[in-house]
Amino acid sequence: MLSLSLKKNYHNFSLNVAFSVRPYSYNLLLGPSGAGKSLILKLIAGFEKPDVGFIQLEEKDITALPPERREIVYLPQNLGLFPHLRVKESLIYPFKAKGQKVDRKYLENIVEEFGLKPFLNRFPAQLSGGERQRVALARCLMAKPKICLLDEPLSALDFHLKMRLIVFLKQLKEKFSLTVIHVTHDPLEAIKLAEHLFIIEAGKLSFAGNINQLFQNPPTGFASDIAKQLVGLKQSLNHLLSNLLPKNG
Repeated sequence: MLSLSLKKNYHNFSLNVAFSVRPYSYNLLLGPSGAGKSLILKLIAGFEKPDVGFIQLEEKDITALPPERREIVYLPQNLGLFPHLRVKESLIYPFKAKGQKVDRKYLENIVEEFGLKPFLNRFPAQLSGGERQRVALARCLMAKPKICLLDEPLSALDFHLKMRLIVFLKQLKEKFSLTVIHVTHDPLEAIKLAEHLFIIEAGKLSFAGNINQLFQNPPTGFASDIAKQLVGLKQSLNHLLSNLLPKNG
């Protein structure tokens, strides 16, 4: 269980949120640009410090711990791949950064799971957008984290590649028993991925629950607009799928 209560003030922005995340769950932070979603991830990861509040992981207070001691990995929007490292070097980097011996069996498992064998000797500039995404996610898992923080991981992808990676992310969460916190402004990602949804508006939590709860008891304000978008998107997806399925007779 991850529990947090955080306040962070800047001269023109104030963040004040509190929520909990269940183990092995896929969680979406949904909201407009500038709402504070990415800041929440950076506070959880330890790259920013709260003015007031706490972060607890498995009932242990990690608020003061440096990022490398939190057992949490953070994937930024730009993926953070080192341009001078080949794919294989990027994958073993988490072990070298901690001064640990590389777990070769685990490395082989990750390479197989992510389909990276053909790319091991390539540099990031030699990879497609989807391939870079897979390498970055694989490097996250090489750290064997308890929690993965994904900052708009699908935002730069076209629709078809996004749909393929949505399926891939769901499979990863199950196969590796991950707890994921995924930031997005895209309602499609919320519908397809969220087991638990947190809507962030102007630095505050305006909704926490699952998609069905949002549909059944839509809140007011921005969260209400999101609920309407999700309903419309769900209906459109259902209509699209019904047209694609073969009809009897």
